[in-house]
Amino acid sequence: MKRMRALMLLVAVLTGVALAGLWWQADRARSQLRLQAFEEAGQRSQQLADAMAGQIDGLLSSLDTALLRLRRDWALAADLPAFAAQVQETLDTLPQDFVDYVSVVDAGGHVVYNSLGAESGVYVGDRPHFRAQRAVGDRMLVGTPVRSRLSGRWVFIVSRPLLRDGVFDGTVHLLVSTEHVSRRLAALSLRPTDIVSLVHPSGQLLAHSASHPVAVSMKVPADRPFLLDAQAEAGLFRFESPLDGRWRTAGWRRLPASGLVTVVGLSDEGVMAPLQPLMQRDWALKGVLSGLFLAGGGMIIFLLGRVGRSQDELHALTEDLERRVQARTKDLAMLNAELETFAYSVSHDLRTPLRSIHGFASLLEEEAGPSLDDTGKTHLRRIQAAAKRMGQLITDLLSMSQLSRSTLKVAPVDLSGMAREIVAELVRNDPGRRVTWEIEDGLRAEADPVLVRAVLQNLLGNAWKYTGQTADARISLRRESGASGLQTFSVRDNGAGFDMAYVQQLFQPFRRLHAHDEFEGSGVGLATVRRIVERHGGSVSAEGAVGRGAVFRFSLPQAQTR
Repeated sequence: MKRMRALMLLVAVLTGVALAGLWWQADRARSQLRLQAFEEAGQRSQQLADAMAGQIDGLLSSLDTALLRLRRDWALAADLPAFAAQVQETLDTLPQDFVDYVSVVDAGGHVVYNSLGAESGVYVGDRPHFRAQRAVGDRMLVGTPVRSRLSGRWVFIVSRPLLRDGVFDGTVHLLVSTEHVSRRLAALSLRPTDIVSLVHPSGQLLAHSASHPVAVSMKVPADRPFLLDAQAEAGLFRFESPLDGRWRTAGWRRLPASGLVTVVGLSDEGVMAPLQPLMQRDWALKGVLSGLFLAGGGMIIFLLGRVGRSQDELHALTEDLERRVQARTKDLAMLNAELETFAYSVSHDLRTPLRSIHGFASLLEEEAGPSLDDTGKTHLRRIQAAAKRMGQLITDLLSMSQLSRSTLKVAPVDLSGMAREIVAELVRNDPGRRVTWEIEDGLRAEADPVLVRAVLQNLLGNAWKYTGQTADARISLRRESGASGLQTFSVRDNGAGFDMAYVQQLFQPFRRLHAHDEFEGSGVGLATVRRIVERHGGSVSAEGAVGRGAVFRFSLPQAQTR
């Protein structure tokens, strides 16, 4: 009986855990669905903002065309009545009620013409829009909304300067109806709770698809992303509307010419509305599944037994896999040893005929040299040089193979001291060279000293070699940066450099960017550098320009603080 009670308790506990997991998973799925819905709403709002920006840009283009036409007509008109006729003709080309009226202001800031027949002689030279138009030069300027004293409606000024011989001579204004623009915004197919706004670069609302009379006199909060970064072109943000308190996901787009911003905000309830039936089905499904869990509690014991047997089978499979891995590792070690033996055998077999070629060529030069013409001597020297280069290539290839397979013996390494030793050796081998060395003090890393010496020998040796034809040669070793446990060092020179189009070939074996008669080498050194650095978990890169030097960067683990 105790065993049965314990089993019943176990079943009850497991059933409770399963139910809790079901509800947690369902809530998590609902949260992910909600997050996905808001991400899709953000994408849709961005697309709508882009579309509305295109429409607004088209409206502004038509306004700018009208301004340019009016400016031309003003310069050509014989009198005000003739100009007024041209104004009416221009307004007829624009949408009805789009523009309230047209006015012209002279260079002194006095209104000299108004299409409504009012305000002539009024001084507006001290108004911000007139001063701004004078300052920005010959381009269209969009002002902030104001309530027209003539029509009583909200309008915003769109203007261009009048020019006489290239000099500012006043402005021509179009007073655009914000209500008309708001109707254009509201024409976008959205839900009733969604909004579309047109915002001035200063943050003033120019038009709003909902509550327009109230909204047009407001400024958007200063924390909006398009106000925080005046260079940004588009983006997304979430906000709580000060007009109705609703949360919305908004996409925005800045018009490049005018700086105006179109904002499309999709309300949370509108975004979630299509998901409500799915949410209700989710609740029903959770209820059904909960009942199934409760009814099937007795099956848990059977499933636990199956899980136990499966674990035993998995354990047996794991042990078998470990045995196979050990066997394959042993086979691989034997194969590597055979490859190493083969490499040494091949190198010995290759070196023997090379030494014979070089030796017989030298003997031929001694015995038959005086009787050979210049062409024969040239051929003989080329044979000797090729044999020597082939021998060096075999040596470098074996060295690269050994360094790539050797066991890492990590320890603190003084890169500065090691580099100075290598530099001293280079100078001893060629004392006639004059090179300015800059080795930064205190460069340290956690790496294999033998392998790191090979890296520095190759990089510093290459810099020494490729500055051989540079009059004022300079070579430096510095630390550039450090992050995520790695630090980056650079070897820089002002030598022959290379074409960046071939940078991918630098670290491949036997690939050379310079001819042998120009700079000696086997094309193995940089491949060795790359393998050693990558074995330490770092990376290597190069930059250069032909005739302007090169810089090689490599990263190594940072030295441990002891």
